[in-house]
Amino acid sequence: MHSKKIIAHRGVPTLAPENTMAAFEKLTDFNINWLETDLGITKDRRVVVLHDDDLDRTTSLSGALTETTYPNLAKASAGAWFGSEYAQETVPTLEQLITFLNRTKINVNIELKAVTGDHANELADSLVAQFVAALDQIDPSIRVIVSSFSPVMLYKLKSRKADVETAVLFEQHTFYDDWLLIMQALDAKIIHPEDHGLTKAKVTMMKDHGYEINVWTVDKIDKANQLFNWGVDGIFTNIADAFPGMQKQSGKVGRNYGHFLTTWY
Repeated sequence: MHSKKIIAHRGVPTLAPENTMAAFEKLTDFNINWLETDLGITKDRRVVVLHDDDLDRTTSLSGALTETTYPNLAKASAGAWFGSEYAQETVPTLEQLITFLNRTKINVNIELKAVTGDHANELADSLVAQFVAALDQIDPSIRVIVSSFSPVMLYKLKSRKADVETAVLFEQHTFYDDWLLIMQALDAKIIHPEDHGLTKAKVTMMKDHGYEINVWTVDKIDKANQLFNWGVDGIFTNIADAFPGMQKQSGKVGRNYGHFLTTWY
């Protein structure tokens, strides 16, 4: 396997609906050993796998996740939008995610979503508390990175579990001169910058400060190659199945995206 991380963004979302168990199970058809996924929380404090604040884009419901109860969410389809064969897919729970990780021994980056709504702080505390308890249930052979765009979520997490590996997510427009202060204040050792606007000089600067760098979201293999040659440690991608070396001998193949890795340092 490559020493560089190819991190499957929300599973394999080109082959199955994102952030569903079907998308996660697709990883086992390939030599993919890193998953990225997201955690949010319902109105009645059930921790679930969902990227958006709202349900409209990836489920048959509408409205905010934090205004929806889990019994209502559990009845919704999380896959009909992708294809009729996935109509029975539901929004996974934290418990289902942990079971999957322990069975497959796939490493994981879990993004804690910023919590919105009238009771955001209470729900955020509940999400973090439940997540910290769940971390103790994960097989210790599995590497777990916890990331967030929200310094508050990472602060809450570190306050409860100081030894967890954390990463700060930066968009191009949030990567200002105080990026290092944010990293140091949160005691984060990993940085996740956006691909757009990233330069070799910025990568070198982050590396000179000793940070592990995983870049999001890179869907061209030649671009990933360039980033690896700059010195980044990993990339998040929607096409993990297409990277060289990811196909198993069983004959399972991903889609041909027309980009080929030429050099891997």
